[in-house]
Amino acid sequence: MPGFFSIFNENMVCTAILMTVFFGVIMAIIGKPFFVESGATTEAENFAYFCFNTSLNFAVYLAILQLGVRTFVTELTASFQGIADKLLPASIPGVDCAVCFGFGDSNAVTFGFLAGLVGQIIAILVLILVGSPTIIICGFVPVFFDNATMGLVANEKGGLKACLIIPFFAGLVQVFGAALIAGWVGLAEYGGYLGMFDWDTVWPVFTVLMHYAGYIGVAVVVIVLLAIPQIEYRMDPEGYFLITEDYDAYMEHKAKRAAVN
Repeated sequence: MPGFFSIFNENMVCTAILMTVFFGVIMAIIGKPFFVESGATTEAENFAYFCFNTSLNFAVYLAILQLGVRTFVTELTASFQGIADKLLPASIPGVDCAVCFGFGDSNAVTFGFLAGLVGQIIAILVLILVGSPTIIICGFVPVFFDNATMGLVANEKGGLKACLIIPFFAGLVQVFGAALIAGWVGLAEYGGYLGMFDWDTVWPVFTVLMHYAGYIGVAVVVIVLLAIPQIEYRMDPEGYFLITEDYDAYMEHKAKRAAVN
Protein backbone atom coordinates (compact mmCIF):
# COMPACT_ATOMS: atom_id res chain seq x y z
CA MET A 1 0.00 0.00 0.00
CA PRO A 2 1.33 3.48 -0.84
CA GLY A 3 2.17 6.39 1.41
CA PHE A 4 0.70 6.54 4.91
CA PHE A 5 -1.29 3.35 4.32
CA SER A 6 1.93 1.35 4.15
CA ILE A 7 1.50 1.01 7.92
CA PHE A 8 -1.12 -1.64 7.11
CA ASN A 9 1.51 -3.80 5.42
CA GLU A 10 2.48 -5.05 8.90
CA ASN A 11 -0.18 -7.57 9.82
CA MET A 12 -0.11 -7.10 13.61
CA VAL A 13 -0.36 -3.32 13.30
CA CYS A 14 -3.05 -3.62 10.62
CA THR A 15 -5.16 -6.00 12.69
CA ALA A 16 -4.76 -4.00 15.89
CA ILE A 17 -5.79 -0.69 14.26
CA LEU A 18 -8.72 -2.06 12.27
CA MET A 19 -10.10 -4.13 15.13
CA THR A 20 -9.85 -1.14 17.44
CA VAL A 21 -11.85 0.97 14.97
CA PHE A 22 -14.53 -1.63 14.23
CA PHE A 23 -14.96 -3.33 17.58
CA GLY A 24 -14.31 -0.13 19.49
CA VAL A 25 -17.26 1.52 17.73
CA ILE A 26 -19.48 -1.53 18.29
CA MET A 27 -18.60 -1.75 22.00
CA ALA A 28 -19.10 2.00 22.40
CA ILE A 29 -22.60 1.69 20.89
CA ILE A 30 -23.45 -1.24 23.18
CA GLY A 31 -22.30 0.79 26.17
CA LYS A 32 -20.40 0.14 29.38
CA PRO A 33 -23.40 -0.98 31.50
CA PHE A 34 -23.85 -4.10 29.37
CA PHE A 35 -20.21 -5.18 29.79
CA VAL A 36 -20.29 -4.44 33.51
CA GLU A 37 -23.46 -6.49 33.91
CA SER A 38 -21.99 -9.39 31.94
CA GLY A 39 -18.84 -9.35 34.09
CA ALA A 40 -16.46 -8.51 31.24
CA THR A 41 -15.32 -5.34 33.02
CA THR A 42 -15.93 -3.41 36.23
CA GLU A 43 -17.44 -0.03 36.99
CA ALA A 44 -14.04 1.23 38.13
CA GLU A 45 -12.20 0.27 34.93
CA ASN A 46 -11.81 2.91 32.23
CA PHE A 47 -14.18 1.91 29.42
CA ALA A 48 -12.02 3.37 26.63
CA TYR A 49 -9.07 1.31 27.85
CA PHE A 50 -11.28 -1.78 28.05
CA CYS A 51 -12.36 -1.36 24.41
CA PHE A 52 -8.79 -0.77 23.27
CA ASN A 53 -7.44 -3.73 25.24
CA THR A 54 -10.17 -6.06 23.96
CA SER A 55 -9.46 -5.07 20.36
CA LEU A 56 -5.74 -5.64 20.79
CA ASN A 57 -6.42 -9.06 22.33
CA PHE A 58 -8.19 -10.06 19.13
CA ALA A 59 -5.10 -9.10 17.13
CA VAL A 60 -2.95 -11.22 19.43
CA TYR A 61 -5.27 -14.23 19.15
CA LEU A 62 -5.23 -13.96 15.35
CA ALA A 63 -1.43 -13.82 15.32
CA ILE A 64 -1.27 -16.92 17.53
CA LEU A 65 -3.61 -18.75 15.18
CA GLN A 66 -1.63 -17.79 12.09
CA LEU A 67 1.75 -18.65 13.62
CA GLY A 68 0.59 -21.91 15.15
CA VAL A 69 -1.29 -23.30 12.20
CA ARG A 70 1.82 -24.54 10.38
CA THR A 71 2.89 -26.52 13.44
CA PHE A 72 -0.62 -27.88 13.80
CA VAL A 73 -0.74 -29.07 10.19
CA THR A 74 2.76 -30.58 10.36
CA GLU A 75 2.10 -32.51 13.56
CA LEU A 76 -1.37 -33.66 12.52
CA THR A 77 -0.18 -34.88 9.13
CA ALA A 78 2.71 -36.80 10.67
CA SER A 79 0.53 -38.47 13.29
CA PHE A 80 -2.05 -39.41 10.65
CA GLN A 81 0.50 -41.08 8.39
CA GLY A 82 0.21 -44.45 10.10
CA ILE A 83 -3.57 -44.49 9.59
CA ALA A 84 -3.17 -43.47 5.96
CA ASP A 85 -0.59 -46.20 5.31
CA LYS A 86 -2.23 -49.11 7.14
CA LEU A 87 -5.98 -48.59 7.51
CA LEU A 88 -7.16 -46.08 4.89
CA PRO A 89 -4.84 -45.96 1.86
CA ALA A 90 -4.78 -42.64 -0.01
CA SER A 91 -6.69 -40.90 2.81
CA ILE A 92 -5.66 -37.52 4.20
CA PRO A 93 -6.46 -35.73 7.47
CA GLY A 94 -9.42 -33.37 7.33
CA VAL A 95 -8.66 -29.95 8.82
CA ASP A 96 -10.59 -26.70 9.02
CA CYS A 97 -10.14 -23.87 6.54
CA ALA A 98 -8.14 -21.88 9.10
CA VAL A 99 -5.11 -24.00 8.21
CA CYS A 100 -4.62 -21.87 5.10
CA PHE A 101 -4.20 -18.68 7.15
CA GLY A 102 -0.50 -19.35 7.66
CA PHE A 103 0.22 -19.99 3.99
CA GLY A 104 -1.05 -16.84 2.28
CA ASP A 105 -0.86 -13.10 2.79
CA SER A 106 -1.70 -12.57 6.46
CA ASN A 107 -3.28 -9.16 5.79
CA ALA A 108 -5.74 -10.78 3.38
CA VAL A 109 -7.22 -12.65 6.35
CA THR A 110 -7.85 -9.36 8.16
CA PHE A 111 -9.27 -7.54 5.15
CA GLY A 112 -11.48 -10.49 4.19
CA PHE A 113 -12.77 -10.62 7.77
CA LEU A 114 -13.57 -6.91 7.84
CA ALA A 115 -15.09 -6.76 4.35
CA GLY A 116 -17.41 -9.63 5.26
CA LEU A 117 -18.30 -7.91 8.54
CA VAL A 118 -19.21 -4.70 6.69
CA GLY A 119 -21.36 -6.69 4.29
CA GLN A 120 -23.17 -8.36 7.17
CA ILE A 121 -23.77 -5.08 9.00
CA ILE A 122 -25.20 -3.42 5.87
CA ALA A 123 -27.47 -6.42 5.24
CA ILE A 124 -28.70 -6.34 8.85
CA LEU A 125 -29.50 -2.64 8.56
CA VAL A 126 -31.45 -3.34 5.36
CA LEU A 127 -33.48 -6.03 7.15
CA ILE A 128 -34.29 -3.58 9.93
CA LEU A 129 -35.24 -0.79 7.51
CA VAL A 130 -37.60 -3.00 5.48
CA GLY A 131 -39.22 -4.36 8.62
CA SER A 132 -38.13 -7.97 8.18
CA PRO A 133 -39.80 -10.34 10.70
CA THR A 134 -36.49 -12.22 10.94
CA ILE A 135 -33.35 -10.38 12.03
CA ILE A 136 -29.89 -11.95 11.77
CA ILE A 137 -27.02 -10.98 14.07
CA CYS A 138 -23.37 -10.85 13.04
CA GLY A 139 -21.78 -14.26 13.42
CA PHE A 140 -18.08 -14.50 14.27
CA VAL A 141 -17.67 -17.97 12.76
CA PRO A 142 -19.08 -17.10 9.30
CA VAL A 143 -17.18 -13.81 9.19
CA PHE A 144 -13.89 -15.35 10.25
CA PHE A 145 -13.91 -18.85 8.80
CA ASP A 146 -15.87 -18.06 5.62
CA ASN A 147 -15.04 -14.49 4.68
CA ALA A 148 -11.46 -14.40 5.92
CA THR A 149 -10.72 -17.58 3.98
CA MET A 150 -12.42 -16.16 0.89
CA GLY A 151 -10.35 -13.02 1.26
CA LEU A 152 -7.14 -15.03 1.43
CA VAL A 153 -7.94 -17.04 -1.71
CA ALA A 154 -9.37 -14.03 -3.56
CA ASN A 155 -6.22 -12.04 -2.83
CA GLU A 156 -4.08 -14.76 -4.40
CA LYS A 157 -6.26 -14.84 -7.52
CA GLY A 158 -7.32 -11.21 -7.96
CA GLY A 159 -5.44 -8.97 -5.57
CA LEU A 160 -6.75 -6.42 -3.07
CA LYS A 161 -9.97 -5.56 -4.93
CA ALA A 162 -11.04 -9.20 -5.05
CA CYS A 163 -10.03 -9.59 -1.40
CA LEU A 164 -12.46 -6.81 -0.44
CA ILE A 165 -15.32 -7.29 -2.91
CA ILE A 166 -15.89 -11.06 -2.72
CA PRO A 167 -16.08 -11.33 1.12
CA PHE A 168 -18.27 -8.21 1.16
CA PHE A 169 -20.87 -9.84 -1.08
CA ALA A 170 -20.48 -13.07 0.89
CA GLY A 171 -21.44 -11.11 4.01
CA LEU A 172 -24.60 -9.88 2.28
CA VAL A 173 -25.50 -13.42 1.22
CA GLN A 174 -24.88 -14.80 4.71
CA VAL A 175 -27.44 -12.44 6.25
CA PHE A 176 -30.06 -12.31 3.51
CA GLY A 177 -29.86 -16.05 2.84
CA ALA A 178 -30.12 -16.97 6.52
CA ALA A 179 -33.04 -14.57 7.06
CA LEU A 180 -34.88 -15.92 4.01
CA ILE A 181 -34.59 -19.60 4.82
CA ALA A 182 -35.00 -19.25 8.60
CA GLY A 183 -38.23 -17.36 8.10
CA TRP A 184 -39.47 -19.51 5.22
CA VAL A 185 -39.31 -22.93 6.86
CA GLY A 186 -39.97 -21.72 10.42
CA LEU A 187 -36.50 -22.18 11.90
CA ALA A 188 -36.56 -18.63 13.24
CA GLU A 189 -38.96 -19.83 15.94
CA TYR A 190 -36.28 -22.19 17.24
CA GLY A 191 -33.45 -19.69 17.51
CA GLY A 192 -32.30 -19.07 13.95
CA TYR A 193 -30.14 -20.62 11.27
CA LEU A 194 -26.46 -21.32 10.68
CA GLY A 195 -24.86 -18.38 8.90
CA MET A 196 -22.09 -20.16 6.97
CA PHE A 197 -21.94 -19.29 3.27
CA ASP A 198 -22.82 -22.77 1.99
CA TRP A 199 -25.75 -22.95 4.42
CA ASP A 200 -27.08 -19.72 2.92
CA THR A 201 -26.70 -20.72 -0.74
CA VAL A 202 -26.83 -24.49 -1.38
CA TRP A 203 -28.48 -25.64 1.84
CA PRO A 204 -31.57 -23.43 1.57
CA VAL A 205 -32.48 -25.44 -1.55
CA PHE A 206 -31.88 -28.69 0.33
CA THR A 207 -33.79 -27.41 3.37
CA VAL A 208 -36.88 -26.48 1.36
CA LEU A 209 -36.72 -29.83 -0.44
CA MET A 210 -36.52 -31.79 2.82
CA HIS A 211 -39.14 -29.59 4.49
CA TYR A 212 -41.80 -30.05 1.81
CA ALA A 213 -40.89 -33.50 0.40
CA GLY A 214 -40.23 -35.25 3.72
CA TYR A 215 -38.24 -38.49 3.58
CA ILE A 216 -38.19 -38.39 -0.22
CA GLY A 217 -36.49 -35.00 -0.04
CA VAL A 218 -33.95 -36.33 2.46
CA ALA A 219 -33.19 -39.25 0.14
CA VAL A 220 -32.70 -36.89 -2.82
CA VAL A 221 -30.30 -34.71 -0.83
CA VAL A 222 -28.27 -37.75 0.30
CA ILE A 223 -28.05 -39.06 -3.27
CA VAL A 224 -26.93 -35.67 -4.60
CA LEU A 225 -24.23 -35.29 -1.94
CA LEU A 226 -22.96 -38.83 -2.58
CA ALA A 227 -22.97 -38.26 -6.35
CA ILE A 228 -20.94 -35.04 -6.33
CA PRO A 229 -17.56 -36.58 -5.35
CA GLN A 230 -18.18 -39.54 -7.69
CA ILE A 231 -18.73 -37.16 -10.62
CA GLU A 232 -15.64 -35.13 -9.68
CA TYR A 233 -13.55 -38.31 -9.53
CA ARG A 234 -14.71 -39.54 -12.92
CA MET A 235 -13.97 -36.18 -14.51
CA ASP A 236 -10.29 -36.48 -13.49
CA PRO A 237 -9.40 -39.84 -11.86
CA GLU A 238 -5.66 -39.19 -11.95
CA GLY A 239 -5.78 -35.71 -10.44
CA TYR A 240 -8.54 -36.33 -7.88
CA PHE A 241 -6.18 -37.64 -5.17
CA LEU A 242 -3.04 -36.09 -6.62
CA ILE A 243 -4.20 -32.59 -5.64
CA THR A 244 -3.75 -33.47 -1.96
CA GLU A 245 -0.89 -35.95 -2.23
CA ASP A 246 1.47 -33.81 -4.36
CA TYR A 247 0.18 -30.38 -5.31
CA ASP A 248 3.15 -29.53 -7.56
CA ALA A 249 2.61 -32.73 -9.49
CA TYR A 250 -1.08 -31.93 -9.70
CA MET A 251 -0.33 -28.52 -11.23
CA GLU A 252 1.87 -30.20 -13.84
CA HIS A 253 -0.92 -32.70 -14.51
CA LYS A 254 -3.44 -29.86 -14.82
CA ALA A 255 -1.18 -27.99 -17.27
CA LYS A 256 -0.81 -31.12 -19.41
CA ARG A 257 -4.58 -31.61 -19.50
CA ALA A 258 -5.09 -27.98 -20.50
CA ALA A 259 -2.50 -28.32 -23.29
CA VAL A 260 -4.20 -31.45 -24.63
CA ASN A 261 -7.63 -29.86 -24.54
